[in-house]
Amino acid sequence: MSTLWQDIKHTLRMLRHHPGFATVAVLTLALGIGATSAVFSVVNAVLLRPFPYYEPGRLVIVWERNLHHNLPFMFASPPNFADWREVNQAFTEMGAFRARSFFLEHEGEPRLVHGARVTASVFSVLGVGPLIGRVFTPEEERVGSDPVVLLSHQLWQSRYGGDPDIIGRAVRLDEQSHTVVGIMPSGFEFPPPIIEEGIAANERAGLWVPYVGDPRAPSRGAHNLNVIARLKDDVDLQAADVDMNTIAARLAQEYPDSNVGWDVVVVPLDEQVVGDIRAQLLILLGAVVFVLLIACVNVANLLLARGTTRLGEFALRASLGAHRPRLVRQLLTESLLLAILGGAIGLILAVWGMEALVRIAPRNIPRFDQTGLDAGVVGFTLLAVLLTGALFGLAPAFQSMSANLSQRLREGGRGQSETRESHRLRSALVIAEIALSLVLLVGASLLFQSFIRLKSVDTGFQAEHTVTMRLTMPRSRYEGGVQLVAAFTELEERLNASAGIQSAGFISDIPLASDRQGRSFTIEGEPPPPPDENRTINVVAVTPGYFRSMGIPVMRGRSFEGRDGSETEGVIIVNDAFVRRHFPTEDPIGTRLMIGGDLRRIVGIVGDVRHVTLRDDPNPTAYFAYYQVPMTRSMSLIVRSESSAEAVTPSVRGLVRQYDAGVPVYDVKTMEQILGESMARTRFSALLMGLFAVVALLLASVGIYGVIAYSVSRRTHELGVRVAMGAVRADILGLVLRQGMRLVTIGILVGLAASLFMTRLLSSLLYGIGAADALTFVGVVVLLLGVAVLACYLPARRATKVDPIVTLRYE
Repeated sequence: MSTLWQDIKHTLRMLRHHPGFATVAVLTLALGIGATSAVFSVVNAVLLRPFPYYEPGRLVIVWERNLHHNLPFMFASPPNFADWREVNQAFTEMGAFRARSFFLEHEGEPRLVHGARVTASVFSVLGVGPLIGRVFTPEEERVGSDPVVLLSHQLWQSRYGGDPDIIGRAVRLDEQSHTVVGIMPSGFEFPPPIIEEGIAANERAGLWVPYVGDPRAPSRGAHNLNVIARLKDDVDLQAADVDMNTIAARLAQEYPDSNVGWDVVVVPLDEQVVGDIRAQLLILLGAVVFVLLIACVNVANLLLARGTTRLGEFALRASLGAHRPRLVRQLLTESLLLAILGGAIGLILAVWGMEALVRIAPRNIPRFDQTGLDAGVVGFTLLAVLLTGALFGLAPAFQSMSANLSQRLREGGRGQSETRESHRLRSALVIAEIALSLVLLVGASLLFQSFIRLKSVDTGFQAEHTVTMRLTMPRSRYEGGVQLVAAFTELEERLNASAGIQSAGFISDIPLASDRQGRSFTIEGEPPPPPDENRTINVVAVTPGYFRSMGIPVMRGRSFEGRDGSETEGVIIVNDAFVRRHFPTEDPIGTRLMIGGDLRRIVGIVGDVRHVTLRDDPNPTAYFAYYQVPMTRSMSLIVRSESSAEAVTPSVRGLVRQYDAGVPVYDVKTMEQILGESMARTRFSALLMGLFAVVALLLASVGIYGVIAYSVSRRTHELGVRVAMGAVRADILGLVLRQGMRLVTIGILVGLAASLFMTRLLSSLLYGIGAADALTFVGVVVLLLGVAVLACYLPARRATKVDPIVTLRYE
């Protein structure tokens, strides 16, 4: 122990006597460790932190699937869920739920609260009980039962001050009295942010109400339930999948009209929540680890350079009885102390980095808001400190082990030229950081180009000067379709007559911000399609002003008009993607489609709009006239203004209040914001990868410069002799540049080979560009060569100014 303390004191004296060296080494390590810890904190929150349920590894999400209709993940039919629950042999229990929003009245004002309708069995599936009170009973799922509600801990604290007497009291929810029966524990989160058709539901629930209704009553063709289940201890995922598909096959025989072509897919809960973000985060973590390795290489080169000047010291200590293992331990102590100092500063940088990541991160990354400093992040940082300290400390230790210390002692400190082994090691380290930098640059370039191409995708609508907001008509004043149609009609007319508004209209599901609703259809006069033919169409309801407000062109036929009401023939408007797929050589105007049991005539064709994601091609879509099919009391208002979208928002709110002050207005966003959020993940990856690549490029250029500059300083005598013998400036410049560019060339070749392999991992994140794009590789190589030439030129230029007289006199 005393020996270790001596090593530490010796290291501290060394760092105090060489503050420049210590500062550069510590800050370089702090940058690498801090960035790595910050990204790991995200991976820890999203991928590694367990869900707050009992044995979450045994929880699964159960989907229905119809691949013939291009529906790989579909909600369950309530009657099918009831059959699953009764006869399955794979699960201890199954529960159903559906996320939705409620209006909770507090102090006379309705506030939007996200929540869910759940079956009573959900809580036993999760293995979680209430903090106080109780959870739901099966009797409370029956039609006619007294309405009850469970509150989240956060809502209980923020709205009701944590009053325990809230149990048994009534609260107004969606204009109906509900009795509070329980409070869930702090940290309880349900539903988890399940990925539904590419959309991540990332809002935390504040309350829960029972799923009320007869599960046998709805049609088996109505798919509207999420299903969660707990695997039995002796059942694995594959066995559960087989069991559920056996049931699905039996149901297809019993109910061929609704169940033929449908099977079941069982997905682990963690996999369902994380979705495709797992690969994205692991790639970013790998990229930042590359940055840390480059930082370690630079510090190792610094220690190697300094170690060459200390060989005389090591020789003297060896002559006084110090064994080589003792010298190696001293060097490792120095490197570990540098790593500890770098890690301490890096942890501070990591906290700042976490805050920055949370600010710039997309909202649709599940559990990202839980990113923060915890025991896992601190433990990871400590492990990174120990590994990096050992990693860059091995280089000078290897140098001291291979050096001829006796010869150094006889030389008395003269001719402290670099040994061949040390030169090779430093060169290998430079080659490694060039290769790592090239991999990062290629990855960043591919992601950036992918983002640019995604940004240039034709959305089908005009986002400029357009604002959207959600309106929900209270049930107490707008009971049925007639009242809803009258309300939205008058609101649309008032808005279109208002100064500063070019156009206003409503839509049930706004593009790029909501999930699609698919329905099967048939064409009048044609035989039913074969089972393997995709005959589904996405459906949305719009008012007459919608297409004009969004700048969606009517290509043929007409748009909706005020006369398209409940008393007139049912009409629809289809998009061009529908025409290309189902009427490639005919004009569909006037054709009638059977959708949802009703015949509707096609009266117009509009341009394609990307409704779900920018990456997917537009799907066949049918627009219903809302005035004929008032399918929802919640609609999104689209307003196109003559000025900026933000400027018109207050006047729109005012017009809605004038019409009915009790109509809630929420989710106010510009269409440009929605468009930006749809590209947020790609932008986030490109931004971070680009940042890492720039840091890696800077570190690599500093590493090249350091190696060449050190080499020039060690070869001063040689260069002076060459100049004295007639070598001109160009000869010296070429000699030094060739030395540096030889290392760079080898590093680039190694990096190209590594990039061809590593970029395959990026394929799922790219859009419109291949992982082996030749122009990208060429561009990155040219950039890296340019930076490397500059890094080599500066010390080479200094070498040309060597005065041979001074050099020879000094030697």
